[in-house]
Amino acid sequence: MTKTLALATALALAACASTDKPASNTSVAAASGQAMYCWQDKLSTQGDALVCNWESTAMAACDASYLTPLSKATVAKGPEKIRMCTNGQWLVQVTLR
Repeated sequence: MTKTLALATALALAACASTDKPASNTSVAAASGQAMYCWQDKLSTQGDALVCNWESTAMAACDASYLTPLSKATVAKGPEKIRMCTNGQWLVQVTLR
């Protein structure tokens, strides 16, 4: 019984644990017309994707550092430079189709 309880507790803790870095091949999924934000100096093109620290809010993008791809086919407008974060990083914005 004690082993079962200890195992259940360990599994519950492992399930709740998270990292700040998703898998690098995970693309961003977002709603049509939604704006996405990232640091201008992290933005790069890799094939048919814009790779950056994409987030759905400017505030989250100012704090994010991990890179994820965003398909160019999903972008209706941008990237456009919009504002500077308090950490000194310039943000760019894209609007999704």
